[in-house]
Order: sequence, then structure tokens, then C-alpha cells
Amino acid sequence: MLKRLKQVLVHGSIIIITLVAIQLLLDAYQKAFLLYMPPIGFALFLVTMFAIQPIILGVLNIVILHSIYHCEGWQIGFWLNGFFLLICFSTINLLIQTTSGVAFSLGVGIGEIFLLALPFGYLGKFSNRGCESKNPANTTT
Repeated sequence: MLKRLKQVLVHGSIIIITLVAIQLLLDAYQKAFLLYMPPIGFALFLVTMFAIQPIILGVLNIVILHSIYHCEGWQIGFWLNGFFLLICFSTINLLIQTTSGVAFSLGVGIGEIFLLALPFGYLGKFSNRGCESKNPANTTT
């Protein structure tokens, strides 16, 4: 039980640290994106946020699933897997920003890392429809 909780915590920490880092980078470069030939820059920002970021997250999640849980086979839903994690993270950020009135910053990101590592470990594990493990001790069902 403790080994499985540790695996989920490591999985969630990697996912949430990646999400926070990407969010901080997007916030830092948002003005540069939007000032670059305004309609084209806005389109590039949206493509980066809603196409490239989910693919990176999905691939990272599946690599983590295979390395930590020793899953068999590869899922091809990289984009949908990453998009699901991104939507959950964005919804939680929106709720925090709306209720507390603070903008996303490094302090909020560090707080989210500690608060959301375990829930995002479970979300990341089961967002790929579970996995079949090579080792019977690591089964998810």
C-alpha cells in the first residue's frame, strides 16, 4: 500500500510540476506572443496552449505510466490524455483565482504542487483508462 502511494505521489508530483512550470512560462511570454503581429501571435499562443502543451503532457504521462507502473502496450491518446489533465489543472486554477482573488504566481504554483500532487497522480494514472501491468503486484484494478 505504501509503495503504491509513493508511486502515485511521484507520478502526480512530476505532472503537477510540469503543469506549473508550463503555466509560469506561458504567463511570462503571453505579452510577447500577443504583440507579435496580433492575430498571428494570438493564434500561436492558442496553438501552444491547447495543442502543443496537451501533447507534451500526454506523452510525459504515458512515459511515466510505463516507467513507474510497468504497463504493457502504448496508448495513442496522447493529446486527449494531456488535454484532460490540462483542463483539470486549468479549472482548479480558475477556482483558486476566482475565490481568493490572486493571480497565478510562483507562490500559488508551489502551493498547488503540495496540494495537488496526490490527486493528479491518481488522475494521471487513470486518465489513460488504467493500464495492464507486467507485474501482478502493480495491478490497478
